[in-house]
Amino acid sequence: MAVDILAKIKQEISYQVGQELGIGQDLVYKVIEYPPREEMGDLAIPFPALGKKPQNLEVKSRFVKSHSLSGPFLNLKLDEAQLFKELFSSLDQDYGIERVEKPRRIVVEHTSANPIHPLHIGHLRNSVIGDALVRLSKARGHEVITRFYVNDSGRQVAILIYGLSKLGYPEPPKEAKKDLWAGTVYAMTNIILEIRALTDELKTVQDAEYREKVTKRDELVGLASEIRSRNQEYFDRLAEAIRDDPDPEGKIADIIRKYEAGDPQIKEIVRKYVNYVLDGFRESLSKLNITFDEFDYESDLLWSGEVKSVLRSALSSRARIEHKGTEALDLDKYLDDEVRKELRIPAGLEIPPLVLTRSDGTTLYTVRDIAYTIKKFLTSKADQVINVIAEQQTVPQIQLRAALYLLGYPEMAKNLVHYSYSMVTLPGMTMSGRLGRYVSLDEVYEKVKQAVEEKTKDRGQVNIPEIVNSAIRYALLSVSADKPITFNVGKVTNFEQNSGPYLQYTYVRAYNILSKFTGEISLDVDYGDLAGEKRRLLLAIAKFPETFKNSADSLEPEVLVSYLRYLADTFNAWYDKERVLQEQDEKKRMTRLNLVKGVEIVMRNGLRVLGISSLTKM
Repeated sequence: MAVDILAKIKQEISYQVGQELGIGQDLVYKVIEYPPREEMGDLAIPFPALGKKPQNLEVKSRFVKSHSLSGPFLNLKLDEAQLFKELFSSLDQDYGIERVEKPRRIVVEHTSANPIHPLHIGHLRNSVIGDALVRLSKARGHEVITRFYVNDSGRQVAILIYGLSKLGYPEPPKEAKKDLWAGTVYAMTNIILEIRALTDELKTVQDAEYREKVTKRDELVGLASEIRSRNQEYFDRLAEAIRDDPDPEGKIADIIRKYEAGDPQIKEIVRKYVNYVLDGFRESLSKLNITFDEFDYESDLLWSGEVKSVLRSALSSRARIEHKGTEALDLDKYLDDEVRKELRIPAGLEIPPLVLTRSDGTTLYTVRDIAYTIKKFLTSKADQVINVIAEQQTVPQIQLRAALYLLGYPEMAKNLVHYSYSMVTLPGMTMSGRLGRYVSLDEVYEKVKQAVEEKTKDRGQVNIPEIVNSAIRYALLSVSADKPITFNVGKVTNFEQNSGPYLQYTYVRAYNILSKFTGEISLDVDYGDLAGEKRRLLLAIAKFPETFKNSADSLEPEVLVSYLRYLADTFNAWYDKERVLQEQDEKKRMTRLNLVKGVEIVMRNGLRVLGISSLTKM
């Protein structure tokens, strides 16, 4: 395997500086950084971070061309000839993808959308981030298991089943996408129920509250008209059946109760329609090459007794309290500052009590989450579990870690990671699944596909699905997960800059140069040609192993995306100015071919671990 040459250089420098200052080599290695401006050098050591500053310092290495003390920094300029020689003499096809010495078993749970309507653009960010974490961790050498939590025993699924019961439990039409069909039934049922509930409330409220509720009902009636247009027959049948039902809420509660109890008849019905929706999810995600190892049903946790076991443990805990008339755990009282730090709980945060049961004694989703977390760790023999869940669930995820710790699972609590992400929106669109207002993953995919088809219509035969995949993945991975995204179709399909197709196009350029060269690329090169963008390219190629490791180990795919964009920008800026194959000087041609080869390998490997194909034609 090719050597991480920058790591080797840093180790040499760290050893010498550590010896000179009388401090550990590892400490020096950790603080080495890249100067913000090229003229400062290629590497820098900030002495304040070491607590010492020498008056004079000699660094002797064949890789260091010059060094200088500048203020609180030691700046070093690397010898590009030695760097080039070392890098390209060992470059192989797997360059940069360095595996860990001690692999771990990691569970990544992602997407986990409620099985009541199609995946929408918000789920899309979850899915793409989760899949990227899986791919990065696998490339790093870890054993990764992907899981999808199917919330099939809550009120939302019960509303869907209630609506379907009023329609006589129909089968989805053969031409229909099953999750879209189910989502229409769910939205119709829910909005009719909400209008009915508001109408009943209007009989007893007064004045200002009356006007407020009338306004809300009028808005819902407008939405109902919009939803009715999707299937007038279904809507009218549902409206009549729900109007004539003396107790819809009682029926919905009965569905929940029977399903949680494992009633054979309702169990068969619910699983049938939930699985129809999951079929739709799989179909949508397959367009982005996203799959799962396990689909875990919440109901299985109830029927197996795992939830009851957790509840028994919680009710016998020293942290048990009564809160607002029901059972709960006091999560603040029994966690000292050291434990809070271990569990990554922000200092000063008051953790709300974890409510365990409803007033009727049935368990809440939080108790089921504890049971599910224990199951993920035990059944997968996991060293770490990563939950990709929206930022709105930050407090419940903190409660989950705290509860695990208090219930006797400290290692699970410490190794449970909430991978939080912010929302993604489309310009001018407000979404609500319960009201049937969302932009589905499929619709997003089709919009991007149409834009790509339009931009490639004169380019001959191209791989449209993989270009669409790259456009969507890049857009959702290029921004740090904790920042919101506005998804702009025009920008994500830009072939000229800052997009997935742009990176693919850069790879195509490098690949085609190499495919046209019929000779053998040698190391008999002109080192004097390594100036400007070519020197920057050399340094960028050398940084790939470190960048990949940092991106994978810190679970930050955006670090790798940003690096690949810089590499692409640098390569294209150079290639637009100078020729490679047409260069008459043989040694200069070899210098440039080696650099192109480096770009081709790095782009291919970097794109692969992000789930993006490196196409050879665009």
